[in-house]
Amino acid sequence: MGQGGAVRAILPEGQDQLLEPGMLEVERSRQRAGVRVALHSDSPWDIQRLNQEAAKAMAAGRRAGIPVEREAALRWITANPAWILGVDARVGTLEPGKDADLVVWSGDPFSVYARAEQVYIEGNRVFDRANPGPPRSDFELGSRGAK
Repeated sequence: MGQGGAVRAILPEGQDQLLEPGMLEVERSRQRAGVRVALHSDSPWDIQRLNQEAAKAMAAGRRAGIPVEREAALRWITANPAWILGVDARVGTLEPGKDADLVVWSGDPFSVYARAEQVYIEGNRVFDRANPGPPRSDFELGSRGAK
């Protein structure tokens, strides 16, 4: 199933379906078969907290007796969505030559207590909690060469 590039996208607001009997084991079987799982959202609020949604899914797995590895959960919100969208040559992992879009967290990125300390887009620091500067437009953040 996974060899053909199968994917499974999960909306955070539909995540409760994973708690139905047997569904977490089905998801785990899909991952073992090579299906790439990604969390996504159309909500302007949930999209900002996919790290917390991944943490909730990990906790649900533990409660069901199916541990989810942190590395797998991280791929749900980084490398897998980039691959699904066909932009993994540019983003999704930290490698030489890629855009270097990343967040530096104050602690565990899967914790509700962690705060974004710095944000980099295309290798440029666009937010620094220690020196926030003037507010920036969302339209400026993704533009090439933003400083």
